[in-house]
Amino acid sequence: MVLLSFKRGISQVSGTKRFVLFAWFINTLFALSLAVPLLNQLDGYIGGTVMEERLLAEMQASWFETYQFDFEKSEIARLVDYSIFGYAPFLVHLESALEGSFLKSIGNVFYALLFRWHLDTSAISLLTLFGFLYLCMNSFLAGGFIGVFAKEYRISFPEFLMEGGKYFGRFFRLSLLSFLISYLFFILIVDSLNDGIANWTRNAASEEVPFRYYMIRGVAVLLTLGVLNMLFDYARIRIVVEERTSVFGAFLAGARIAFRKFFRAFGLFLLLGFIGLALIALYALLEARIPQDSFWSLVLLLLLQQMYIIARIWLKAGFYACQTNLFREMAKEEHSALVSAATHTN
Repeated sequence: MVLLSFKRGISQVSGTKRFVLFAWFINTLFALSLAVPLLNQLDGYIGGTVMEERLLAEMQASWFETYQFDFEKSEIARLVDYSIFGYAPFLVHLESALEGSFLKSIGNVFYALLFRWHLDTSAISLLTLFGFLYLCMNSFLAGGFIGVFAKEYRISFPEFLMEGGKYFGRFFRLSLLSFLISYLFFILIVDSLNDGIANWTRNAASEEVPFRYYMIRGVAVLLTLGVLNMLFDYARIRIVVEERTSVFGAFLAGARIAFRKFFRAFGLFLLLGFIGLALIALYALLEARIPQDSFWSLVLLLLLQQMYIIARIWLKAGFYACQTNLFREMAKEEHSALVSAATHTN
């Protein structure tokens, strides 16, 4: 059933290329709203200087530190990290995700506002605004994609937009619920684990001991986040397929069917996840082979990056399509079991 749902889902995604390209276009506009001010700032900072040619040949960490020091009051400059060069962002963002850094920073603002009646404006930044807009964008696109895959027929582009708008409110509320559960997970469990590991390994004879504990913690956190993402995906699917209005009820119902058929649901999730890891590895190998010392090589690198982003969006659509197909099969099994039980009872 897992492989059958996978094949059907991939086949569905292959027929929605224009929707994937539209999602890429929206993501590009979103990225440009941050990239254009950054490029203008950099152009005014290094344009016409001797550093322009030197930085084209090789990125210098000392120059980057000076740039951020000179623009220490600029939120755009603070958002940029030296790790953006090459494929290091995958590693940096992974560590940040395992620590829940962004979730905790936003969650702490709301916690202080609700329970201490204090608004910490220093924690509210441009990144917060972009995070909110990104959440809105993903809620809209998720509604459009799942609305497409839940239909038995091909729908038009206007219908895709209508599906996105139809489920936007419910998906946005579901995302807020996801944020709350993830925030509590990091605050109550992950932070306690980190403190515990620090205490347990304080007198360890080697640094390998705490390293192993942190590796085990990282794998456990990554698997837990994967399960949570899977559960909320099935909640979204249930909202669309069954036209549910209660997001909390949809989450409980989605979690119930996913846990009853856990090995199927999580097996499909892992299969798609491994494809995502393969995409990252392929991008890293290709990126390392492209010299970044001329105009055309930078253009080639830009094209490679855009192809990777399109592949990531295509894969996310694949998650929705494959899981929607699996959900239907699991729902049919549950319905058949209930009918059979009712027949035997009578």
